[in-house]
Amino acid sequence: MASRSSVRTCVGALLALFALIVAGLVSPATAATSTGKLKGVITLNGAPVNFAKVQLYRSAQDEDGDDVAPPTRLKTDNTDSSGRYSFSGLKVKDYNYTLLVTDRTGKAVKTSRSIRPKAGKTVTDNVHLKLGATVRGALTTSDGRSPAGLTVGVKAFFGNERGGEYDKFFPALTTTVKADGTFRLSGLPGADYDAAFVADGPKVEQCYDLVTGSLAECAKNDPVQIQHQKLTLAAGEVRTLPTVTVTKFAPPATRLTGKVTDTSGKALKGIKVRLSSPDDGTKTFTRSSGRFTVNEALRAGTYTVRYDDPKNVWASQYLGGGPDKSVRQTVVVTPGQPVRNLDTKLKSIATAKISTTPGNGSAKVAFQIKRKATGSAPSGTLTLSYQSISKTVTVAKGKATVKLSGLPKGTLSLVADYSGTGSTAEFSKIVKVTVR
Repeated sequence: MASRSSVRTCVGALLALFALIVAGLVSPATAATSTGKLKGVITLNGAPVNFAKVQLYRSAQDEDGDDVAPPTRLKTDNTDSSGRYSFSGLKVKDYNYTLLVTDRTGKAVKTSRSIRPKAGKTVTDNVHLKLGATVRGALTTSDGRSPAGLTVGVKAFFGNERGGEYDKFFPALTTTVKADGTFRLSGLPGADYDAAFVADGPKVEQCYDLVTGSLAECAKNDPVQIQHQKLTLAAGEVRTLPTVTVTKFAPPATRLTGKVTDTSGKALKGIKVRLSSPDDGTKTFTRSSGRFTVNEALRAGTYTVRYDDPKNVWASQYLGGGPDKSVRQTVVVTPGQPVRNLDTKLKSIATAKISTTPGNGSAKVAFQIKRKATGSAPSGTLTLSYQSISKTVTVAKGKATVKLSGLPKGTLSLVADYSGTGSTAEFSKIVKVTVR
């Protein structure tokens, strides 16, 4: 017969285990089968790849199995001398996994693939890397400046279509030039490329003319230039490009600043500020202070400035005017010269509930208007019109009712124009009504 001491010990152990289960630190028998393992071998040309970097990314998925956020790195492993890697403790439910393999020597093409772990099992996924091509060369600058930091790259018909947060899953198509002017871009897929280019930032770019051995404008419509700039790389090839002189450089950075508030002077955060011209453009967002700063290498020219609220509370408008492009103030950008005081005050969007009452040759339309930023009822005037028939009424506490007579039979499109106020934006809406 067990002693009281041993019974107490057993009960205590069971209670401790139960507490861990409740706390989620230890689960019942299903714990052993709620996660999976992954292993495999990385090879290149049939030989194991030693010290390859193998990364595992995970992202939450929706009911359709699509990513609801960009993948985040979960684990990293380095292959051993036999090319082997392994991961364990992979949660199976509601997650997508991506395996990313990078050969540190640059001989192979960076490779990624989707992985499906299985609960309570070990999935084997061997990755056979493809031999990569290399582009190398040297360049000088026409003005004697250091070429360090210039970009050399290739233009490909393939690539990342999901945005910059997914760039890490694709082979790098650009590299940075060293201080001595040399560059080396490895791990490129063997393929046809539209061109090899040199760029001083995103604004200025020149392409290699592989026939003349010089730089030229990147071809768009000229069939001869297109052929001169095409580059075909075979797997494992090392291509040395001709030494060239860079003659085009990005303009110096221009600093543009301003502030966005509502009509009372309250700072508005998160407003998108967009500068655009026929040749260039950029965008930024206001900070909590309502202020914004653009510090970018913009081409010289005349720009418009537009302010938009992604949350759709504040009405869009241009610098110096409302939403109408014809009423706006332009900004002249001289590269390197600051532009200040791009300030504006935004009005609240006005929402309207509309009800219609058709009649014999007439229509009555009732409006209930609210200021979206505060929910308050604004004043103003409202005009309802159909062709030459029109009537204007006063909006009182957000309400207005207009009756138009002398209308033809049928389904008509009436135009409702609200004047807005000093703090509420105007609107123009189409009202459908059937006249008997």
